Amino acid sequence: MIIQTKYAQIKNNELYIDDVRASDLVKQYGTPLYVMSEGHLRDKLEELQVFMNQYEKSLALFASKSFSCLAMYKLIKEYNIGIDCVSAGEMSIALKAGVDPDKIYFHGNNKLPVEINYALNNNVYHFVADNFYELDLLERIASKLNKKVFITLRVVPEIKAGANEKIQTGMKDTKFGFPSSEGIYLKAIQQVLESSSLVYEGLHAHIGSQVFDLNAYKEEMYKFMKFADEIYQTFHIVTSKINAGGGYGIAYIQEDKPLDFNVITQTIMSIIYSHYDQRGWTHPSVMIEPGRYVTGNAGITLYTIGSIKEIPGMKTYVAVDGGMTDHIRTALYNAKYEGIIANKASEKKNKIVTIAGKCCESGDILIRDIKIPDSVESGDLFTIFSTGAYHYTMSSNYNQLPKPAIVFTYKGQSRLVVRRQTFDDLIALDIE
Repeated sequence: MIIQTKYAQIKNNELYIDDVRASDLVKQYGTPLYVMSEGHLRDKLEELQVFMNQYEKSLALFASKSFSCLAMYKLIKEYNIGIDCVSAGEMSIALKAGVDPDKIYFHGNNKLPVEINYALNNNVYHFVADNFYELDLLERIASKLNKKVFITLRVVPEIKAGANEKIQTGMKDTKFGFPSSEGIYLKAIQQVLESSSLVYEGLHAHIGSQVFDLNAYKEEMYKFMKFADEIYQTFHIVTSKINAGGGYGIAYIQEDKPLDFNVITQTIMSIIYSHYDQRGWTHPSVMIEPGRYVTGNAGITLYTIGSIKEIPGMKTYVAVDGGMTDHIRTALYNAKYEGIIANKASEKKNKIVTIAGKCCESGDILIRDIKIPDSVESGDLFTIFSTGAYHYTMSSNYNQLPKPAIVFTYKGQSRLVVRRQTFDDLIALDIE
C-alpha cells in the first residue's frame, strides 16, 4: 500500500507518522486534523536542491497554491528554493517567512492593480505575464513607481495533459496565457521590448496537473524550442529563461503510476540544452514548479468516526467529523483516495463502506467503496492519505465548520503550525 513508507507505517495495529502515533496526535490536537510529515517534505525539497545544484542557472519554484502556510514557506527558505505565488496573499506570507523577493515569481491570469503595487513595493519584480491587459497595467504602474518588471511570458502550448479537465491548463481553449497561434505571443513580446519599464526574460507554460505521460513534457519542450527559434528569427534575441511549469503527478491510489522526478527533469533539460547547443546559444536559466509533488504524499488527514448508517441491499455510510470543507477534491474532481482506520490498522478489511462528511450536501463524500474492518465503530479514527496538496489551501467554512489544525511531525515529535479555528474566528470579520 502507498502508506507503507518510512514516514507512515503500521506498528502494533496502529498508524504512526514520523514515528508519532496517530491516536496520540488526536488526543493532543483533536480532529479533524491535517498532519504533514516534515520528513517527507524535507526529502522532496532536497530533491529540488539537487536539481538546482546539478544544472547551472536552474531554479525550482515551489507552487505554493498546493500548500501555503508560514511553516511551509520557512522550510522553502531553508532550502533556498523559489516560490510561485498566485496572489498578494500568498506573496505576503512568503515575505513574512523571509523568502528572498528575487526568488518570488508572481503568476495569475488577472493580477489586480493593488496586487501589482504590493509586489513592486516589496521588491518582487519577476512576473509571469498572462495577457495584454496585464502588460498594459504593468507598464502604467511600473512607470509610475519608476520600477523595472522582468517578464516571463506564459504561452499556451496547445497540449492536453492532466488527470481531470478541470486541471488541464495547456489546451488552446484556456483562460491562461497568450495563444501561440497566429503570432499572438510574438505581439506580446514586441510590446514588452518596446516598453521602458518591462524587460523580456523568457517563456513559461503549464500543461496541467497530475501528468503521468512523459510524452506530454517532451511535446511541451519541443514547442518551447520552436517558440525560442521564432523569437530569435523575429527579434534577434535569445530567450534566456525557460519555465517548464509543474504538474508532476503523485500516487493517490495503488493504481496510480507517477513519473519519476529525475526522468522528467532530465528529459526537459536534455531537450533544452541540446537545442541551445545546436544553435550555439548560451544555456538558459531553466525553472520547474513542483507543488503537489512536494506536499501531496506528505499529508494525512485524521478524522473521528461518528454515525454508521447501513441501508439494506444498498451500502453503508460511515460519517466522519469533517467533509468537503477540509476535503473538497472528491466532490470537485471525483478524486480517489486510500484510507484506513488508524487504531485498527492491521485488522482484516472485509466491510465495503462509503466514507461521508458531515456537510449538508449529498455530494459530501470523501471515499467511495473502501474496505475497512468489520469491527468499525463510532469513535474509531479514520485516516485519509495523500492530502497534503490542495486540501488545506482549498478548505472552507461551509456550514460554518471551523477549519482543522495543521501539525508537522518529524523524528518522533509533533508541533502545531496552524491552530484550529474557533467559533469566535467564524465571526471575527462580522460587523453588527
